[in-house]
Amino acid sequence: MNACLPSGAFACALDAWLAGQCAARSAQELPYCLEAAQLAALSSTLRYASAHSALYSRRLHGYDVCPTSLEAISTLPFTTADDLHPWEGLLCTPLDAVERMVTLHTSGTTGSPKRLAFTQRDLERTLAFFAVGMTCLTGPGRTLAVLLPGSARPNGVADLLQQALAPSDVTVSYPSPELLTPGSEDLLAIWLRKTAPHALVAMPTQLAHLRDIMPQGLPNLTGILSSAEWLDTSLATDLRTRWHCEVLNHYGLTETGYGCAVECPAHDGFHLRALDVYVEIVDVAHGHPLPLGEPGEVVVTTLHREAMPLLRYRTGDMASLLPGPCACGSPLPRLGSILGRLVRDGATGETRLAHPTKGRERSCASL
Repeated sequence: MNACLPSGAFACALDAWLAGQCAARSAQELPYCLEAAQLAALSSTLRYASAHSALYSRRLHGYDVCPTSLEAISTLPFTTADDLHPWEGLLCTPLDAVERMVTLHTSGTTGSPKRLAFTQRDLERTLAFFAVGMTCLTGPGRTLAVLLPGSARPNGVADLLQQALAPSDVTVSYPSPELLTPGSEDLLAIWLRKTAPHALVAMPTQLAHLRDIMPQGLPNLTGILSSAEWLDTSLATDLRTRWHCEVLNHYGLTETGYGCAVECPAHDGFHLRALDVYVEIVDVAHGHPLPLGEPGEVVVTTLHREAMPLLRYRTGDMASLLPGPCACGSPLPRLGSILGRLVRDGATGETRLAHPTKGRERSCASL
């Protein structure tokens, strides 16, 4: 994870980081080297999951776990949210190797909760992504304020950011939990004025309230990372104009180890954490893979995950993989904007598209 980052021809820090992991020496080599590294990681993940997970041992029986191309992944069965309870069938390590356990609660869900496990090695890979992904917004000697509720608990988002950014001399601050409860936005604004952060990590609903309370923004603020909810384009534009700061959007799920994809300042899609999460877009009705640019359901396969790998996990989010290079110059495919959430009616089998935040699980640490 500490491979030297190539310098020079790479369009963004994330590309340079990926190149360091897959031995690409130039931007031209990067797509080919990355694809080879993804295929090797996919084969390793399939063999590992089939050998150590009770569920995948059964489900992958008879399938080729040594694919010769990334496209071969489309022949494998899907994993769904229902497979996360009971969660024990997905676990590939002894329970005492689990460093963090997260429980996902969805309103209306019956039976045992969905749980996701992470080893220390899993969390370290997320730390590496956070360290690279935040370089667009913060740097040495600066202060980052994290406003995500519950993120300050051990190995929560604030704690992980603190661990990831400490080597870069970035101070990570977060308010007390009571300041993050609905209705406490005025007190949160007072805390922010005292803390005077250079960058924020916050949810769009928090940002909308703070914009109304502090129309002039914060004097030191230069960047915002929006996360955990769908970010309305008009809110992002308004914040950039009023607060005179950069606003970047992040797409990540607990299932992907928190980090999955992040915008760059070109605002031309989400750059993927491509050596840890392999993303497909599939037809909602039939599950067939769709070409670049065509919207469908986002399906993720986690690579290098130790505690609980997920193979072809149907996220329920609608988006597309964007064709062509990013406006920043990166040659790698990016994830487009989240268009909505798929809501499936268990009684009728019908599927409809809802607001992107509808139906998203609430998570809490429970280890």
